[in-house]
Amino acid sequence: MAGWRRKGASAMLALLLLGTACGEELWLVELEADDGLWLHFKGAALERGSAPVWQGRQLLGHELRPGTRLALWQEAGVASRITVPDPAEPPPTDWQRGQDRLRLRTGNTLQLARLGTVLLHEEVRWINGGVADLVPGIELVLTRDAKGRLSEVLIPDPEGEPDGER
Repeated sequence: MAGWRRKGASAMLALLLLGTACGEELWLVELEADDGLWLHFKGAALERGSAPVWQGRQLLGHELRPGTRLALWQEAGVASRITVPDPAEPPPTDWQRGQDRLRLRTGNTLQLARLGTVLLHEEVRWINGGVADLVPGIELVLTRDAKGRLSEVLIPDPEGEPDGER
């Protein structure tokens, strides 16, 4: 009986972890392209699915344009909710993928233009660059784990000149 309980508890724990790992993720990103089927971003693409696009409390009446900043929720590579956030409103803090420009780096702290402060640590995975590329104005795409800890930094154009805030 004790063996069954242990197996049952292990199975429940596995299901809880799987449910957490497969849940929705919030992305705060800038749209590069929308072909009607796929939404393209720096370093990522999502199936558009049937997610409506909201701006405030109204459905957006036109197609998304490149350069539009989006808050979108995705699950298993498919967009489930999409909003065009009000630039005056602070962004949600529970994002898993965020695109922003670096304002300032102080030690292991990154101050971003819109997303606030993010802490670096030695386990961060770097794509297209490294710490030496972190100059003010450079665009970054950051990924955080479910606990909000930075897990990946993508520098879309490490050779390019930072062009400041938009």
